[in-house]
Amino acid sequence: MSDLDSPTKSENILEQIPTRDTEWDEERRERDLIPAEADDINALSLSMDRQASYLGASSIKAALMVMLKVQPGLRSSLAAPLNSVEISHNFPAIRQKSSTQKDPQRIPWSWKGQTLIDAYFKRVHVFIPMLDETTFRADYLEGQRFDAPWLALLNMVFAMGSIVAMKSDDYNHVNYYNRAMEHLPMDSFGSSHIETVQALALIGGYYLHYINRPNMANAVLGAAIRMASALGLHRESLVQGGSDMVAAETRRRTWWALFCLDTWATTTMGRPSFGRWGPAINIRPPEFGVNAGRDSSQHAGILPTIENIKFCKIATQIQDMLAISPLLRTEDRCNLDGQLVAWYNNLPWLLRTTDPCAEPLYMARCIMKWRYQNLRMLLHRPVLLSMASSGLNPHTQACDSDLAAIETCRELAAATIEDIGREWTRNQMSGWNAVWFLYQAAMVPLVSIFWQWGNPRVPEWLKQIEAVLELLEAMEEWSLAARRSREVVLRMYEASRVIQAQGAVAHQLQQRRSQSPNSVNGTMHIDNDLLMGSPDSTQLHMSPIGLEPVEGLGMMGMLDQGGMWDLDGMSWGPSPSPSVYHGHHSTHSDDAVAAAAEFAAAFPTADGAHGLLQHHSAAMEYGNMMGHHHADAHAGQVGAAQA
Repeated sequence: MSDLDSPTKSENILEQIPTRDTEWDEERRERDLIPAEADDINALSLSMDRQASYLGASSIKAALMVMLKVQPGLRSSLAAPLNSVEISHNFPAIRQKSSTQKDPQRIPWSWKGQTLIDAYFKRVHVFIPMLDETTFRADYLEGQRFDAPWLALLNMVFAMGSIVAMKSDDYNHVNYYNRAMEHLPMDSFGSSHIETVQALALIGGYYLHYINRPNMANAVLGAAIRMASALGLHRESLVQGGSDMVAAETRRRTWWALFCLDTWATTTMGRPSFGRWGPAINIRPPEFGVNAGRDSSQHAGILPTIENIKFCKIATQIQDMLAISPLLRTEDRCNLDGQLVAWYNNLPWLLRTTDPCAEPLYMARCIMKWRYQNLRMLLHRPVLLSMASSGLNPHTQACDSDLAAIETCRELAAATIEDIGREWTRNQMSGWNAVWFLYQAAMVPLVSIFWQWGNPRVPEWLKQIEAVLELLEAMEEWSLAARRSREVVLRMYEASRVIQAQGAVAHQLQQRRSQSPNSVNGTMHIDNDLLMGSPDSTQLHMSPIGLEPVEGLGMMGMLDQGGMWDLDGMSWGPSPSPSVYHGHHSTHSDDAVAAAAEFAAAFPTADGAHGLLQHHSAAMEYGNMMGHHHADAHAGQVGAAQA
């Protein structure tokens, strides 16, 4: 049995539990200077957002915590404010709802409204076809309805249509959202209108995630599912009892739209599914061809939804098992992975081919593949994170199944980056999903570099991160979170390059010293096992950035100290002065300067003043680290001469 098959302390770092006095308030960005695209769950806030909610092993934050444990020096790179991210002052405020419901008024037909509805049915409907398009368009064209559920749903269709029709710097969608919320007072949660449920599905399943309120989205979608169950949407018998086939099919599609939205949104939170799928839910999936005359042919009918439901049932199993224990037994992990592979291999030809097709179907099959790759990656990633955080040597302390899981995780991350680079298109539905899956995939090569910085595959992993950075830059117009995501990845990429450079110099110096005739008599020696974090070095947290032993307090202990750890899971609080190490002052001694010169000779500076300062800082930091070794070696030589 692998060391990873039983619960260990390494699981603790994969689960982010808020402290007793922790609160989170996503609406405080209206009061505090927090960027619109920053949020707690996706770790895009860095040190600017100090409040945290519960997250599990499949969250982004778990990967970031492991990187900080493996390379404590990374904290200095992440602690500084992000340079190119500005607080957006032209982002309209999300208005707080008034206590009284606004008097409903008819919304007359307009070309603008028609354009937004067209955009919705072209780029959103294919993922959650819960609206009957024919009936919806007819109601809007007539312009006679003014009941609150209809007005709330119509405005949310406008909001989502505005997002997918425009670039990320257009904020008209906020106005439509505010209008929709005017028709959704608190007592609407007690209503029995399916259109209220559908409006809340768009708010909690899509819109609030788009504006980076994931915790609020999670709560709203949960409420929508409870309302749907109150309407009996989860029971097939209630559907069959009606005579209206269109209404019956709408009920089925609405329930399964909620099911898929909740699965997609919560898989990367590491939270349990809370029973969205179980034996009491017997509603049948939509059937292909039942409503063929009312489904757009360019969507391939209901086919993508039928396959998404099958996928989400497997994803729910995975989510619940990872919520129990992030380190699954090998046989459980392989069984779930086999189910995913079988699902993908058995997809209808129309959803697997790369032949040209209409845009809605193209987006549906691309995002379906990205989501499949992402879930398989998340299934295997806890093995990588646990191995990295525990400091085990994969070549000597891991079984074949664990090594296979790590390799599978890395292959899927690489495939995701390559496929998205080739397949994404310039609209926000594609760009929004592409950025999210790229951000997830980038964590795998980053963890790999920080853990195994001496691995010969490091250049390959760096190229993957460079590809992600290039793609995120290209997607800035098509995703609200692209710029911020790129800043976070770039910050860690720059730190990884320093680590790689310093590790290479350390290796060169070791080889040079070992070839010297005096190398056996006390000259500098660098233990590769120590650099790579072998179990024999557990008392000394070695990083090429610097030697940082923790006296009387392990790394996990440091993470648990509220005064030192930023609960956002991204950055450290104030740390001791860098001029004090091991209880004595460290200065730029001659030996340190000499070692820094060796570093500088091996790695010429980057162009520009910023690169020069960065390079000088890295060289002197490396010099200080190596200066201790130089001084110790010099003392040894003096002692030998005196003897």
